[in-house]
Parts: sequence; structure tokens; C-alpha cells
Amino acid sequence: MLWSSSYQLPAINTPLPGKRTGVRSTQLHRHTRFPCTGRAELPSYLQSTRACARSRSLASVAVASDGMHGADMLFAAAMPKEEIGALAFLKQQPDSDGRGVIVAIFDTGVDPGSEGLQVTPDGKPKILDVVDGTGSGDVDTSTVVEPKDDVITGIYGDKLTINPEWSNPTGKWRVGVKHLYELVPSGLKKRIQQDRRKLWDEQQSLSIAKAWSDLSKHSKTPAQTTKAASPQESTSAQDDGPEGAPSKKSDSTAEKGDAPRDSKLKGAHRLMKEELQARVELLKELQEGYEDPGPLLQCVVWHDGTHWRAAIDTSDMHEPGSGQGLLADFQPLTNYKAERQHGTFSPQDGCNFVCNIYEEGDVLSIVVDSGSHGTHVAGITAAHQPDNPALNGVAPGAQIISCKIGDSRLGGMETGTGLTRALITVLEHKADLINMSFGEATSTPNYGRFIELANEVVHKHGVIFVSSAGNAGPALSTVGAPGGTSSAILSIGAYVSPAMAAMAHSVRQEIAQGQQYTWSSRGPTPDGATGVVLSAPGGAIAPVPQWTEQVRQLMNGTSMSSPNACGGVALLLSAMKQHNMAISPNRVRRALENTCQVLGGDDADAVLTYGRGLLQVQKAFEYVSKTEEVDVPDVRYEVTARRSDSAVSQRGILLRDPLESVKAVTHVCDVHPKLHEDAEMAAKLQVYDEVVLECSQPWLEAPGALILPHNGRMFEVKVDPSGLAEGLHYGEVQAFDHKAKWRGPLFRIPVTVIKPSPVGKGPARATGQSEAGAPAGDLDALRVPGMPSRIDENQQATSALDVVSVTDDKPYDTSDDGQSVQVGQDYVARLGKVQFQPGTEVRRFLDVPEGASWAEMTLKAGNHDTPRNFMLRATQVLPHTRYSDTEARTYCSLGAHARHVMSFKLTPGATLEVTLSQFWSSLGQGSLQVEVAFHGVAVVQGTGVIPGPSRSAKVQIRAALRTEKINPSVKMHTLQVPLRPTDTQMQPLCSPRDQLPQGRIIHALTLTYKLSLETEGKHRVTVPMLNRYVYDGEFEGQMSMLHDANKRLIKVSDIYPEFADLKKGEYTIRLQLRHDDAALLDKMKDAPVVVERKLKEPVMVPVYATVRDAVKAAKPVKERSLYAGERAVYFLGPVPQDKLPKDASPGSSLAGSLKLGLLQGSKEHAPGAFPVFYSCGLKSKAPSDKDGGQEADDKEEEEPRLEHAVWEAKLKFLQSSKPKGKSQGAGSGAKPSAAAELEEELLQSAPKGDQDKMRVLRSRLKRLSSNLPESSIGSAGSKQSPQGDPHEDPQGASQESQSQQMNLTAAVQDVVAAADAAIGLVDQVALAQYVAIKSPEQLERVSLEGTDAAAKKKKEKEDMKQGLIEALTCKCLALSVDGSEEPSDVLQQLEAAAGPEAPDPSQPQQPEADAEEGRSGTTEQLQDTAEAANGVDRQPAATGTGRDDPTDQPPASQDDFRGAMHELLKWVPAKDPKVTALYASYEAGQERPASACRAMAKSVDSDGKAPLKKDLVARAELFRQLGWKHWHLHELSRIKLLFPKSYPLF
Repeated sequence: MLWSSSYQLPAINTPLPGKRTGVRSTQLHRHTRFPCTGRAELPSYLQSTRACARSRSLASVAVASDGMHGADMLFAAAMPKEEIGALAFLKQQPDSDGRGVIVAIFDTGVDPGSEGLQVTPDGKPKILDVVDGTGSGDVDTSTVVEPKDDVITGIYGDKLTINPEWSNPTGKWRVGVKHLYELVPSGLKKRIQQDRRKLWDEQQSLSIAKAWSDLSKHSKTPAQTTKAASPQESTSAQDDGPEGAPSKKSDSTAEKGDAPRDSKLKGAHRLMKEELQARVELLKELQEGYEDPGPLLQCVVWHDGTHWRAAIDTSDMHEPGSGQGLLADFQPLTNYKAERQHGTFSPQDGCNFVCNIYEEGDVLSIVVDSGSHGTHVAGITAAHQPDNPALNGVAPGAQIISCKIGDSRLGGMETGTGLTRALITVLEHKADLINMSFGEATSTPNYGRFIELANEVVHKHGVIFVSSAGNAGPALSTVGAPGGTSSAILSIGAYVSPAMAAMAHSVRQEIAQGQQYTWSSRGPTPDGATGVVLSAPGGAIAPVPQWTEQVRQLMNGTSMSSPNACGGVALLLSAMKQHNMAISPNRVRRALENTCQVLGGDDADAVLTYGRGLLQVQKAFEYVSKTEEVDVPDVRYEVTARRSDSAVSQRGILLRDPLESVKAVTHVCDVHPKLHEDAEMAAKLQVYDEVVLECSQPWLEAPGALILPHNGRMFEVKVDPSGLAEGLHYGEVQAFDHKAKWRGPLFRIPVTVIKPSPVGKGPARATGQSEAGAPAGDLDALRVPGMPSRIDENQQATSALDVVSVTDDKPYDTSDDGQSVQVGQDYVARLGKVQFQPGTEVRRFLDVPEGASWAEMTLKAGNHDTPRNFMLRATQVLPHTRYSDTEARTYCSLGAHARHVMSFKLTPGATLEVTLSQFWSSLGQGSLQVEVAFHGVAVVQGTGVIPGPSRSAKVQIRAALRTEKINPSVKMHTLQVPLRPTDTQMQPLCSPRDQLPQGRIIHALTLTYKLSLETEGKHRVTVPMLNRYVYDGEFEGQMSMLHDANKRLIKVSDIYPEFADLKKGEYTIRLQLRHDDAALLDKMKDAPVVVERKLKEPVMVPVYATVRDAVKAAKPVKERSLYAGERAVYFLGPVPQDKLPKDASPGSSLAGSLKLGLLQGSKEHAPGAFPVFYSCGLKSKAPSDKDGGQEADDKEEEEPRLEHAVWEAKLKFLQSSKPKGKSQGAGSGAKPSAAAELEEELLQSAPKGDQDKMRVLRSRLKRLSSNLPESSIGSAGSKQSPQGDPHEDPQGASQESQSQQMNLTAAVQDVVAAADAAIGLVDQVALAQYVAIKSPEQLERVSLEGTDAAAKKKKEKEDMKQGLIEALTCKCLALSVDGSEEPSDVLQQLEAAAGPEAPDPSQPQQPEADAEEGRSGTTEQLQDTAEAANGVDRQPAATGTGRDDPTDQPPASQDDFRGAMHELLKWVPAKDPKVTALYASYEAGQERPASACRAMAKSVDSDGKAPLKKDLVARAELFRQLGWKHWHLHELSRIKLLFPKSYPLF
């Protein structure tokens, strides 16, 4: 995640939890897991506050020595360099400006066209390479094609013209596709969509206007002059139509005596009007559901004899027919490092990209930055602005390598694959420095696969790694990985100077002195290391990508302090290279740490906040110059410490929990001098350090001297915290070279002691006296920048944080009287009135009582003239647990006397740190009164696992501290379905970007899972063993992809799976794990994934007080009280079967939580919950009947007859048999098949007469219908004869066509015959009468037949109705077949038809007389269909004679289809999904494309299932017929998006 946030120029800039480590800006990043990037927790006042520019005098600004005059220097603090001594250093050594140093930027990617990132001061290219390690821009270009007349065929059949001047000796061209929206960052995607929508709206408006115009013109035709109109013929205009749209009018009917020809004219006129009206309504409906599929990029790769080249067709980004973005006009690109060229998608978006080609042309990587963060970071480190040196980066002479680790598919989240490939790129280019402004909270510090690789890069290859500490402060132990938790990496905190506050942040008042940003993360790490190494300016106005439509932007966070420090180190390395000094990470780190400007004074948390202090480049150079001769050999010291009574080694000593600080404890410290792994024996023998050890605090004790040979030594350190006052204490054991103590410490052992204040324990006592009777220490928890670090006795009365307990409910005294407060037994910690200045941080440590499960913290503000902004933290540190999982955090703006309540969960027995801070830029004094009340209701026995149906779980709870109100409630929020892999593949990755040093090959294990969803909803794919492990994970990469049945990519997940909306259907999940240890991957071949569905409504698990209540399903328990110490037992479940989700199958489980306690004075549950799981078992199913199934025999028959049983077995065999090939039926003239013979036998011997015959005929229809070809929309009743291929042999084609036509005719006849037989079994009049009765089963129940007879009769009628519908549907399907073959490349033909030369058929044509006469049958046909759809029982009109040649179509097919549709629509509404395709096919065949589109809307745009490709292709053709080119192209683009040719690359 980024450790940064960005605001334009706010008065308050607070980096919040996010992925990037230190930027704040108006463009907030989506990830919010770290307080460094800021979005989710950003309070409203931070979003809206604007600061005024300071009005102080600027007359004192002097002329700079490097040529920057007053006007430049005024704004120079916007790119801070003076604070770290960079300007002074460059004044002395102008040629050591970073030249000769290569810096790798691990980030979102760097824009190669950004201002300031083009060249160095000495004319070299600024950016040496741009790579995307994530794979988010990878395109599969393994498909090879050959040109024909300089034209090649793309993946989807598109014809692409190549430039004849491009050299390609092989003649082989590789093609691929990529959707633009998969490449660009979300902000740019939104802007592109807005621009495209504007053009779209223009085209849509023209189409709507034309549709209204056509309808208006048609309404004024002479056919409207007749006198009367029927309701069926009246069509109203749209209410919201444009001005001039037709109003409600009625078509008039023919007068008496009109000729039949006039009647036909009237019918044709009405049909045309309905079609035009449908066009208007269809355009409106389409507009409401519009979704931009985005442009498709057509990619071509080839080898020109020297390099692999790539070209991209971007014409889809431009207006169709404009001739822009064509493939032949593209300037081919090769790998960026070869020629350093980049492209731009279009002038409108300004998005620059580069191309890299891998795997012998099979993979094209299109590198687009996933955000503006990386360019900003690179600009801080090394921007060169020749026209304005004040805006230079810290090291303008350095060159950079852009390593994209933020995956665009994940919104810019870093991935293990991206990180590993970035490290490989560093070694490939022999980079000197790495800057990484990304990070995450971690469960285990200094551990994980990436940490192993980073250690190798630093210690073996000599690369200096700089990274941000994180933006999760101001609480302790909030540094993130990898920077703050890894020994090999320099972790940088964020510092703000008065000049930065004035110029960059435009704060309206001058701050007293420099300080750490309030949000900058603090140490120590959970294993005792300091966490922060040093600090640097944490804000800047720096370059950003061109697509942001601005040149520079303000961001702040540790994401900015890290590149600032990295630039300072680049200056140092540049000077060392200029002076031919030996460079190593150890020498540089020691120089940096021992020369920093110390910050924080004697404050206990100074080192944990600032590290060693503020970086000073000049002093560091002086140090390395002085120590060059004595730093031989090059040694680093690896130090660990463990308690004498423990086996766990750590990097420092941290005593945090209550029992650890009660008495003195000894630690065994192990120090090992480390040389390079290739060091010779002479160098190892040379290691013999004579050091003196010094303790910085009197409560530490260590040996005075130590001799260190190469194999290291151990010694003992004693820590005695027993006499320390409550609060934070920090000290060090420092080792000095006794011959050259001026070198500073060679190594340090940090010791942090936290002594919490007891709450509700022991006798009452004053906190002003320590337990040992020693005088209480100063209030080191309170530090106010600009004020004395020590507070006198009078100040303690107003500023100290005191823990108090009282025995009544009276409000505590808020007077400023200087009296001591008491600790008692009511489990309430009261912190007296606390005064704040901007940047004040107050931290207090409390011993959480055993049995406590949550706390409620109440804050009351003082009498402020304006609101003050505060950051509040409540933090506990637990083993192998992220701080973010145990920390409560909030931002609040409190006006005068405002009150704020914050509740949070607790772990009993672990020290709680309460941190209060007034935001650094919140001006003016503030004050707070704070009270923390501890509560506890917890499960003390029981697992919370309900093992299955009809089972319950027993839990025992206890209120440990006080009387508590409880309301036990169990809610299950997710359904979890485990899946095992169905396919496993492991292969080596031989591309150079996946090869580690020493020839180590990374392997990829790809697991495939099949998922079938019966319920739509929000789902996510999780890998419980691997998720949430980033830098502390075991693998070099983990990624899952979720695809639908058409291979479309639905969701990409990595370490943080997210939910996606899924419809019912079949899905495929692919999981890829990467590691260079194939044996480790082999152990994961059976790794399961768990698919979680978020329930729309939680499943409530009843909670009972006794087993008896659970068995009887009595009333669940309600709210009650538990007195202090009282225990209670509850039974969770069982869960009623009817409450379980329908898709809860055996092996799945429900996950939720048990909530118990209520907040004080509220009905709301307290934070913290006990996890509960329900194991789903087999459900008891009510008997159900499948279509065509046999109900249980009548009760009066004890045993079925043998003949009946045999008959049922034969029918079941028929129903379960799958048709194989083209079967023949009675109508084919051939010998009947075995299935047909068996069907005839069953029909002759049906035991229950017509009811069983219907079952047999339904089975026959299913078999015979499989012989029919798929009908396409527009084929039913079509007047167009199928067109043959003109290139085929006429005679051979004719014979084959005749044979196919004969087989097709036979198949149609078979289906029609079977359908007619089934229809003949049904007494439609009787069935209609029965269906028309309201609740017929209720009437039957009061008849003499009785309830069972009524149910039986109802079942029989329903079966006959379904059989009738199926028969009519099959008959319509058979009659709709036109015998034409589907084009070999439908999309290609449709796109060709959409070209500029395509005619516009949308203009309605009035038929001539003879045409009108030929359409008379069609007119009445639609009328019949419409009336049938509305429930009108009308016999079909007499068939008119068509003008078409009878040889062009099957005899009477239109009439037969019309009649069948008429009968079908009597029983099924036209909008029923079962018949929409047929109805739409008929409408299209009658040249009513808009009506056809509306008819098929449900099948295409259904929310319950994914559309079929053939339906979308058909609708695209209908749009073309309508002349709606924009909708035609939209549908084609949608098809390409929904139906990819192959799975995407990982």
C-alpha cells in the first residue's frame, strides 16, 4: 500500500492508512490499511479545510548561491532540500549532484514523459528503464498470423493493415488484444469514460431525434384520416419526448364500405407506427442501461532482424471512421531500455506508456503507471528542472529505473511477483539505490520471502535500500513492513519544517519549530528494534504524470520522506564515487546514523519517533571521508537478544506487558560481525574489534568491554525496571571502538520499557509515587514542540495524565488544583485535564484488567475559540498480530465543550497505549478531559462451533469487572464453500525477468477450481493460508483469478480478496503460486480455496438459556444483566432448516459472531465479538417432482404392478439418455431408431392414458429437437433465402445443399409431428377453464373428491399444461428454422457492415400498393400475436398470399409459424424468458428490428444469468438494421469484452 496521501493545498494534511507510505494529495488512494495514504479514515474537516497563505514579510529572502533568486527561493521549500543539508553540500560539491548513481523506484510506475524526468544536468537520459513487474499490462501475443496484401487478421477477426515499411524478415506477425480500462489508473479511466460519454450522448441524441421525427411523420400520413380507432390501435407518444414529439392520437378505423385493400393499408400503417414507437422506447431503455465497455487495443509484435518490435492499433479510442489511431500509423516501439522511446494512447488522455517484449515475442508488456504516486516520488529524488533549479529534486544528476510494483488490476496494490521482479531488475541494471514508498502492516517483523530476497540484494550485492516507515502514527509500534520492520532497509520517518509548513502546506501561522508529522509511524517493532532509522522532509510539490492534467502536485507522507532521504544518499554516493571511496551499505548506514541532527531532546520516545534524527548529507560525507581508512574490513554487526529464561531471540529488548516490568531481568546478547559471503580468510582473520560498552540509562547494566572476533561473542545485559515510574522509558547499550570513539557506536542494543498504570488492582494509591517508593519520573509521555521538554510541578497538575478510581458515579473533578489523584477498584482510568499545542502528543499506558473485553473512552473538549483537530489511538501489541488488527483509531474535530465517545475491543492482560495528539497544523491551544472505562463480558468456555443440523453449541460467559447488560445475539454473515483443485500444473518460468541470481529459476504452480453458483450475490475467493501475508508471506507470488463460463475475467485477488457481484452459473477459479523451490510448491498441489458469499440478510442463530429450550425451540433469550463475577451458560442453535441459505450444501459452513455486552446507556452491542461457525450438513428435502417425473403410487395401491414398474423404468431410461448425433424419426423415411421404437411401445402401453402419453411425447420432443440447428434472431418467417458461398463448386455445393435441406426438412417434420401429437392429447378448452379458476385447488378441497384428489388433479392439469407449452415451443422452434448456416466469422461481417459504406436502413419506407398487399398476411399475423399476448382468444385470420417465390422458403412456413406462435402465446406471455427468443426471431423476420430487440431484452440483459453470445450477435445485427451505428459498435465491443478468446496471463 502507498505510504502517502495527497491534497492540493490544505491547511491540514494527514496521511491516513493506505498502501503508499507517505503522500497526501487531493487524489486520495483507495487502499486504507495503513495510515499513510489516506482515504477511508479521512475526516470531513481534512477534506474541506483550506489554509490561507501567510502574510508575513518576505523581504529577508536572499539570493541563493546556485543562481536561485528571491522569487525562486520563496517557493523552494515546496521541494525541501535545505533541511537535510543538500543545498550546502551541492554548493561545496556541485558535480556530486547524483551523477553516476542509479536509483530504482519501486512504486506505481514513473511517467517517461513527465516534466523534470527527461535528462540529467550532464545530458544523460534520466530514465534508464521502465518495467512492469506485476504483469498487469501483459498481453498474450503467442498467436502467429501471416499477412495477405499487407493485411493481417487480429484475435477477433479484425482486419489490420500493417505498414509496408516495417521490416519483418520472418513474415510472421504475432497478435493480441488488451482492453484499455485494464491498463489505466482509475482516475484516468473515469475521465476517459466521461469524454467518451459526451460523444456518445451526441450520437444518441441524434438517433432519438430521428426516431421521434420518423414517428411524427408517420403519424401524419393519410391513413390517419379515418374516423375511429380501437384501443388496440392507439399508441401514445413518450411523455418525456423532445419538443415537437407527437401527442396522443388514435389511428382511425376504416369506414364502412372500405375496400379490403384499404383495410390492409390500415393494418400496415398501424404496424409501422408500433415499430417506430418501439424504436423510441428502445433507445430510452438502452440509454438507461448503458455501460461503456471501453476501447480495445489491437497489439502486433514482430522481429525486425535486430529487435522485437510492437505496434498498437488505438483506433477504437477515436471516433469511428476518423482514420486516427490506425496500426499502420503507429511508431513501433521496442524494449524501453534499448531505445528509451515511449508512446501516448491519444492526445486527449495524455497517458504515456512503454513496451517491453518477453519470451521470444509471446508476451508484450504495456507499461502504464497505476497512479501518480511513483512519478511524484521519482521527482523528489532526482527531478532536474533546468529552467527553475529551485524545483529540482534532491539529486538532479541521478538516473532512475522505474519498477512498477503496484498492480493496476488491484488498484495499485503491490504484489509479491512485482516485488520479486523489481529486485531482479535492480541487479540487472546494477543499481546503487532502491527507494520504496510502499508498505503494509505485518504480523511478523523482519521475516518473509521478500525480506530474504531484500537481504540478499543488500548484503550480497551491495545495494542500499531506502523505504518509508509508514503513516500509522502517532502510536508506538506502528512502523510498517518492509521499511520499518526489516534490518537491511533504512526506514525513514516524516519531518515537517517551518518553511515547508509555510510554502508547501500554506499554513496561516508559522509553526514554532520543525517536528514530526503527527501521522508518521513510530517504533519500536514488536521484536524490540527501533523501527525508524532516521527522518527526512515528508512533503513536497513534485512532478506528476501528464494524464493528471497538471505539472506538479502536493503530496505528503513517509512516501515523500523516503525519496527525500534516498536523494540525500544519492548525493553521498555520488561524492564517494567522485572521490573513489569504497561504498557499502554498512559504511553508508553507519555514516548516516552517526551524523544525523538529533531531534526530540531527552524525550523517552525521541529515538522511536525520529530515529537517529534528521539526515545531514554534508556531515555524512565528512564522516565517510574520515573513516575510510578505519572501516577495513567492511563489517556489519548482527545483534540479537533473548531473555535468559526464554528461547526466543529478538533484535532488541522490549518490555511492554505488565508482568515484564515488575522485576529485574537479564538478557543474553549475541553479536556477530558479518563480512561479505565471498570474503577471503585473510579478511575474516582481520576481524578483531576491541569495543567498550556504555549504557545510556542507569537502569541498564552491561559489561564494560568486549573483544569481538569474526565468530562473535555473547554477553549479558541486565534491565531493572522495578524502580521506574509508570510510562515509557528508552535506553541503549552502545558499543564504541575504544581506539576511535569518535566513530560513534558500531552497534546498539535498543531497550524499550513500558510500565503500565494498573487499573482496578491493589489498594488505593497516588500515582505520584512509584511502587518502590522512589520519586516519580517526569511526565515523559507529554511532549509539546516549541515548549520545554520538562514540566515543572505546577505544570504537572494541569498536564499530567493520572489514573483515578472512585466508588460513586459523581463526575470527576476537572479543576486545575494540582491535587494528586487515586487508583482504586472501579476499572475507570481518568486522565486529568490535558493541554495541547499543535503537534502535542500525549501517550498513556494502562494495564488492561483480566476479564476486560472492551473499553469506552470519553473525551470532552475545553473552551476552544475554534474547533481543534485530534488524532486518537488505542493500541495493543500482540504476538504475530498486525498492529492494525488490535488498534482503534479515529480523527475528530472538537469545538468548545464538545464531547466524543470512542469504544474499542480489548485483549485482557496486554498493555493498552492511549495516544492523544493535536494535529500538527491545527493551530491554537487545545485541551481535553479523558476517561477510559473498562468493561468485560467474555466467553470463558466453549468453542462457538455448531457442528451441524439439529445441534447446538454450549458457551459459558462471565462478567468479570462490573455489572453489565447483555443481549446475546448470533448473526451469520457469510457462507463459506471450500473447493479442491480440479487441475494442477507446475512449470518453470524461463524468462529473464523471472530468474534469480545464480541461475535460480522461479516456478509457477497453477491450480484450477470449478465453482457452480445457485444463488447470485457478492462473492470473493480466499486462500486462508496465504491471504493477508504480504512481506511476511512464504511465496514470491500469489494471485487468483475468477472467470465466468466464457473465460471473461471477473475479479483478480491477491493478499486482500474483495467481493464481486456474481450471477448464477458456472465459474472457473485459477490460483497461481510462485517460488524458486519446486518442492515447496509441490506441497501446495491440493491447497483448497474458500469461496465466501456475503449473505443479503444475516442468518440469525437462536440463543437459548437451557438445553430444554433449545430442543423445544422455545423463545430465545433477551436482554438481561450480569453482576460482577456472575457466570451464565447459553446454547447456540440449532438453526432452523428453513432459515439456512438454499446453497448451503454439505461441506460448506456459515461464519458469523456472537455479540454479548451492550454499550453503556445504549442498545448497541459493544465492539469485539466471539467467532461462531455453523457446519452445514445434509438438508431434509420435501418430496418434489421433476418435469415428466412419476408421483408416488396411489395410497390404495400397496404395490405397483410389475408392468407399471417396467414401463416406468423404460421411460426413465429414455429420459436419461442423451441424444447421439442426428437421430431419425418417423418423418425421415428411414428405419426408426431404437429410441423411436421404444417410444412407440410406451405410447401403446401407457398405464395412465393421456397423462403418461404426454410424458413419452415430451421425451420424444427433447430427443428430436436436438436435431434442429440453432435458430438465430431474424430467421423465423424470414423472406430471405439462404445465400451460398460463391467460391464453392456449384455442382458439389448444390448436391450437398440438397442433402442438408432434405435432412433438415425431415427433422422439422419429425418435431412438428411429435408436437402435434402432444397438442392433440390436451383438451385445451377444459384446461383453460381450470386455469382460469382462481385457486382451483381450494374449490376442489371442499368438493366430494377431498384434499388428496384435488392435489392429484391439480398435478395432472399442471403437467398437461407444461406438456402443451413444451410442444408448442418445439413446434415454433422447428418452424422457425430457415436452413441457413451461421457465417464463419460473424463479428467480422458485422463490423464490416458497420463501416462508412453501410447503408442506413433506419429510415422507414412506405410500402407501395403491391408490397402492401404482399404484407397483408404479416399484418394480421402480428395483430394475432399481440392479441394473444394480451389474452384475447381470436382465431388466426386467413392467410394472405405472399409475393415471394414459394421455392425460396418451406411451403406455408410463415403461416404455420404464425399459427403456432398464436397458440403458444395463449398460454405463455410474450415476455416470458421461455419464448422471448422465438418471439424476437419472429419480429425480426417480419422486418421489425426494434420490436425484436425489445422482445429479447430479458434474455440479453437478464440480471440472473450471463447473456449468450448468439443473442448479443443477433442484437448487434438488429442495431445495424436500425441504422444505430453507435449501438451496433457498442454491442460488438461488448461481445469482445464478454467472450475473450483465452484466459488472461497472470
